[in-house]
Amino acid sequence: MTLLAPAQTDLLDLTPEELTDALAALGHKPYRARQILAAVWRRLAGSFDEMTDMPQSLREELGRRYVIGAARVEEVARSEDVRTAKYLFALGDGAHIEAVAMREEGRLTACLSSQVGCAMGCAFCATATLGFTRNLTCGEMLAQALLISRLEARITNIVFMGMGEPLLNVPSLLKAVAALADPSRFGLGTRKITISTCGIIPGIEALAESAAPVRLALSLNSPFDDQRRELMPVSARYPLAEVLAACDAYTGRTGKPVLLEYVLLRGINTSPASARELVRIARRLDGKVNLIEYNPTQGLPFRAPETPETLRFRDLLMKEGVTVTIRFRRGRDIAAGCGQLAARRIGAARPPGGRP
Repeated sequence: MTLLAPAQTDLLDLTPEELTDALAALGHKPYRARQILAAVWRRLAGSFDEMTDMPQSLREELGRRYVIGAARVEEVARSEDVRTAKYLFALGDGAHIEAVAMREEGRLTACLSSQVGCAMGCAFCATATLGFTRNLTCGEMLAQALLISRLEARITNIVFMGMGEPLLNVPSLLKAVAALADPSRFGLGTRKITISTCGIIPGIEALAESAAPVRLALSLNSPFDDQRRELMPVSARYPLAEVLAACDAYTGRTGKPVLLEYVLLRGINTSPASARELVRIARRLDGKVNLIEYNPTQGLPFRAPETPETLRFRDLLMKEGVTVTIRFRRGRDIAAGCGQLAARRIGAARPPGGRP
């Protein structure tokens, strides 16, 4: 995959119908679009030269007009246990984003970005220190998934929990989700795709009304509105009570419970009172709670709880019948953990295997 030249269009931004129409305008039959889609999405072709089932003249014409993803891998860092890889991508305008690939037995989960930087200003998040630059295009989101699949293994699960707030980029996000879920393209079911939000109510409503019943995760981090406003300024615009009402409506419309993500901050949001209120919210939403021990970020004042503090908090939730998981601290040694993505140069490690 190469960066976009002024005279070129990102093929990944086109729906199958748009690609078919564009090729028809050039005098090509509809089956050519199907050939291209199969090469890109099933065989993970990164260039038109790899599409040897088409005439050379057509491949050259396509190469002049299109690129397959306007992004390239600039650096890759791998954790000491080699189960986590953090990718630094360069975009066509010189901007940079990061994404993470996490291996488990039989699974490869990709954590993708939706924006360059982030405007939400969450106090504990490294991405927030960058500020907001722009939304990603559909093609830029899909390029992350395709490049990771080419260089690691085929992705089995996708979470939009990387840089940015996905529900502030709804049109491009939904277009990307449609491509990822489409059996004729990437072919993931919507139940394999999770979108995380800090609580953007119009975005939650748009997601509920869309034809993409993905899993929704709410980044909660405090069950108290005043404390949540300190940690997550977005709560001043979208108060927690209204966010929870939007989540109720999402579950009612889609039949899918909302996952509650809760970053544990030492001595801040791990009290028995916090646990009791979190139990109430989890019961209301019939949602599972995912506890995330804070991943340290240089320059920010927060600390992760000691293990006994984490386990006490977990046990208070479980005692009340709440389903709880604790997210493993994967990739912290390469700043690939939740809240650590900052699109900084990290010292490249060339990915083993795959195509460069």
